[in-house]
Amino acid sequence: MYTTGEIVVNQVTNIVLSYIDSGPPTTDYYETIILVHGNSFSNAVFKRLLSRSKEHNIRMIALNRRGYAGSTPYTPQELSMFENEQAHSNEGKRRFLEDRGVEILRFTDECIQRFDLPSISDHEGKQVGGVAILGWSLGIAFTLAAIGNVGSDYISDETRGRLSTHLRAHILLEPAIITIGLNLPEDFWVPSRDPLIPVSARIPLFVHLITCYYDYEQQAISERDQDNILSTVSPSPSRVPTLFTFTDEERKDIITPLAQDMHFSHILQEPLRNCYLKACFDEKYRSSPALKNLKVWHVLGDRSYPFIWPAYWLVGDDDRGAGGGESGKFVYFKIMEGCNHFMHWDEPKKTMETFRSIFDHS
Repeated sequence: MYTTGEIVVNQVTNIVLSYIDSGPPTTDYYETIILVHGNSFSNAVFKRLLSRSKEHNIRMIALNRRGYAGSTPYTPQELSMFENEQAHSNEGKRRFLEDRGVEILRFTDECIQRFDLPSISDHEGKQVGGVAILGWSLGIAFTLAAIGNVGSDYISDETRGRLSTHLRAHILLEPAIITIGLNLPEDFWVPSRDPLIPVSARIPLFVHLITCYYDYEQQAISERDQDNILSTVSPSPSRVPTLFTFTDEERKDIITPLAQDMHFSHILQEPLRNCYLKACFDEKYRSSPALKNLKVWHVLGDRSYPFIWPAYWLVGDDDRGAGGGESGKFVYFKIMEGCNHFMHWDEPKKTMETFRSIFDHS
């Protein structure tokens, strides 16, 4: 069971974000995860987690991004960012991404106040309470924008004060290269840039392929053989794609292709890259009062879509580079065995155990 609602994230323009909420566990010392969904899939994709969250002493609140059911659509001016990119300056793009991050932060702060979410505290010798902000897939672009803009002039000192007592983890669930502000390799085949695939078929094919399982050679992973990994475009026959497990009702509830999502990371690449580097590897920024308790976790499934592996390697490189050759100083990593891009749907028990482990080690 879960409840639904909406939160106003801009009082001036009355922008709201809708959400589904698992409700609180029965203990006073529980943790909360704010979940931000990805491209073409609404917050309903997290429903199987919400039904299991309380048994792991976690509350889950999954928002719908702008344009998805119950949340305020983008304005024509905002949509012009994706329809006429050349009309927008670099500063305009930076501000657009900042605004999206500010919306996530205000949503989080309102949840803290409305639901009296437990703050970070010590209980029987271990850290309890607090909030994790989780971005899945394209949702990571939005959570990076949030963490990277905690110092924004559009965030009040009161909000920053509440974030400082609550923000405990930032979970990057299945980032791709494009969600950390880089280009896909030119030789990596994706439906969206194949001229032989009709435009009308590209998003449906993407939705299909991203829900499949893939088999990789262990040697290719250990040796970081990118050519081998990125050439693995044929799904494995060993497990049914997640898409085929949806009922008709679930499919209507979950799958929501929006044109702007397909272009978001490319058009906002530069400010997104800056947010990634700042939110993850800027030591001075990470030690600021609002983020002083925050740990960053990178989580992926080892049978997911090919573009998650290069991102895993590159984030690891950035972590070691920022840490002077030391791993795990800025980002912690977890690989979920046997999982694809939809571990939260296909493997909700394993996913909740992973999140529980993250809190236990944060």
